[in-house]
Amino acid sequence: MKALITLTSSESKRLIARGIKGIPSVQNAMEKHTIIVAGGTSNAFVAEELLGIQIEDKTGYTIGIITKGELGISHSSKKIPPYVICKGLAQEIPWKEYLPKLRGGDIFIKGGNAVDQTGLAAVMVSDSMGGTIGAAQGILYARGIELIVPIGLEKMIPDVRKAVEFMTKSSIDEATGHKVGLIPMVGATVVTELTALEILYDVEACCIAAGGVDGSEGSVTIALEGLDEEVKRAIDDIKSLKGEPQVSVH
Repeated sequence: MKALITLTSSESKRLIARGIKGIPSVQNAMEKHTIIVAGGTSNAFVAEELLGIQIEDKTGYTIGIITKGELGISHSSKKIPPYVICKGLAQEIPWKEYLPKLRGGDIFIKGGNAVDQTGLAAVMVSDSMGGTIGAAQGILYARGIELIVPIGLEKMIPDVRKAVEFMTKSSIDEATGHKVGLIPMVGATVVTELTALEILYDVEACCIAAGGVDGSEGSVTIALEGLDEEVKRAIDDIKSLKGEPQVSVH
């Protein structure tokens, strides 16, 4: 059976978050280890799925934000620090304080701003020290900590490596909004809508189109193929997330 689904940006974020919850290493970490869910609007969805909570203003779970056609920072009055989840329970400890304690089996989750067809993802940073990923990446690599990147196909660009090389040739002189750099996240487990669908269901998924208007900007259209019962199960679950509220600035 083959079927088509179209997902708005927020619906994609919800699906991806559910997919991440279904990853075996994440399930193991929720039971026995620690997960740091770094800031980001996509990660707000992940935190909701992992902890069974609701984050009303998801722009409060991020620092950097792209809105009104500019690169900027969130001015939400409902700031929520990144969650540190130990054996399934949120801890009242700053993530940077816990960072040196990460060990094998733990997981670090960080959203991105760009992904290409090879599965390489990158994130924009405005902080002079490299922001969240700048603080975490060395420890993650040195200790073999899994880095998971939830990222929608709306963020697909032609070539992440080329983009990074282009950005590092010289500094930015002007920008609409904040000036940023671009850091690649080599070796990360990248989870898109396609990955999430294939984690959650026994189907093959292919993105066949993108874009839309009147609230469907950033949407993606995906074809699913598999056994009738699996495709129908996927479609039923997709219907349950249709109408996911758009992430908006409060």
